[in-house]
Amino acid sequence: MKKTIKNNLYTVIGILVLNILSMVLFFRIDFTHNNRYSLSRVSKEVIKNIKQPVTIDFYLTNNLPQSIKKIAKEFTSLAKEYKSRSNVPFAVNIIHPDSEEKGNTALAAGVQSILIELRERDSEKIQNIFMGAVIKIGDKQAVIPYIDHNTPMEYEITRILKQATDTIKPHIGFISGHREATLGQMPQLINELSHLTDISVINLLHPNNLDHYNVLCIIGPQDVYTSYEKELLEKYLANGGRLFIALNHAIGQINESQHNGYINPTGLEEMLTEKGLKIQPDFVIDNNCGTMTINQHTGFMSYQSNISFPYFPMITNFSDHTITHGLNAIFLPFASSIEQVKTKTTYIFTPLATTSSLSGSKRAPVFFNLQYPWCRNDFKKPKSTVAALLTNEDNNSAIVTITDADFLINDIGVYAHVLRKDNINFAINSIEWLADNSGLIRLRNKFTTFTSLQPLEESTKNLLKYLNFLLPLVIILIFAAIRFHRNRQRRLNRSQPGYIE
Repeated sequence: MKKTIKNNLYTVIGILVLNILSMVLFFRIDFTHNNRYSLSRVSKEVIKNIKQPVTIDFYLTNNLPQSIKKIAKEFTSLAKEYKSRSNVPFAVNIIHPDSEEKGNTALAAGVQSILIELRERDSEKIQNIFMGAVIKIGDKQAVIPYIDHNTPMEYEITRILKQATDTIKPHIGFISGHREATLGQMPQLINELSHLTDISVINLLHPNNLDHYNVLCIIGPQDVYTSYEKELLEKYLANGGRLFIALNHAIGQINESQHNGYINPTGLEEMLTEKGLKIQPDFVIDNNCGTMTINQHTGFMSYQSNISFPYFPMITNFSDHTITHGLNAIFLPFASSIEQVKTKTTYIFTPLATTSSLSGSKRAPVFFNLQYPWCRNDFKKPKSTVAALLTNEDNNSAIVTITDADFLINDIGVYAHVLRKDNINFAINSIEWLADNSGLIRLRNKFTTFTSLQPLEESTKNLLKYLNFLLPLVIILIFAAIRFHRNRQRRLNRSQPGYIE
């Protein structure tokens, strides 16, 4: 009896100790296939390198729908994960802006107020909510304006912490002088890139020391590069330079007076061919494609309709490379195909993105027949490469080439538009990898997702239902039978003369 009381007392004390430790220490065991609940190696290294106190003020509105509460809980748990690995004072404050003063404080810090539609029983209402964070590292401060299921939380937190600790940023140069896309035409790309790099615009006719730049970017040149300029790029590569090249090699013109496409050579194609990457004079077509709006007429009626346009391929096939990690789809209007050719150089060719199994190409020049009835026989060139990587281990140089530049251009004025997130991610990943600063690449596409249950067959549902009901009863009966047999055997043993328990 005393032994039983002692064991129970030890159990109670153990439970109390574990509860007390759980209030002080924070840890999670991650069984997810994509390590959703675990900090990556780069995040662990960044948080260990922080030497100043960190404070995360998480502004969160009360009484949110369950779906939004899940996201808020995930951010809070992630912040505590950082705190548990920090070597400096690290505070996580949850602030409910339930007063005008707190709301104004959140807005002043840069947290956005978002209107969402909520359903309560039989009624609907519009509510103004806050769900953003202000991160303070020493005397520096950064903000995540709004957090939702599209926010790569670990990437954003690690990026802000890394930005506070990095004293030397990679230098990225955007080449100009050939009517390339301007920085103002690429606000999404430049905004993302400016967080962790120093950006400059350079002209090869008046160059500084090109070796000063970790990566040179060439985005959509329209004029031809001279022999002198290509020689400068060759010298830059020979010294271990890195290039990111996005060419509008195939130009499509679709308007009221023109429906044609042609090739616009820039001189860079020859330089790439000498290294084993040949851009074909064609237009890629793909059954997996975007749409375009056209005007149609029926009698005296005129209306607009959307049609699938194979010259706007949606690329969903990516190689297993750090650059393409986590990408789902990039949109490449008027792209050309790339082929590997044999050369005497030591560059290694690696495809990064290819078209679908139902794709092909049209030799330039082409005429765009918007009413053309596409069929399977039109797509006879599957898995065409549209983006590739050249690497040279001898001098450590590398070139990422993609045969479209418009996929990065938001444009300006009335033609401005928002680009697909993966379009920007491909370019950012490429430039970060080329700059040898690719630690954050794998976090950029690590989103908070909540897996939904797959639909089941009716027979499977019935099986699981009865199994759920009967299995506990069967387990109890088996346990009772074992107990009964053991107690019966014990009673028989006790009836034997000389038995000592």
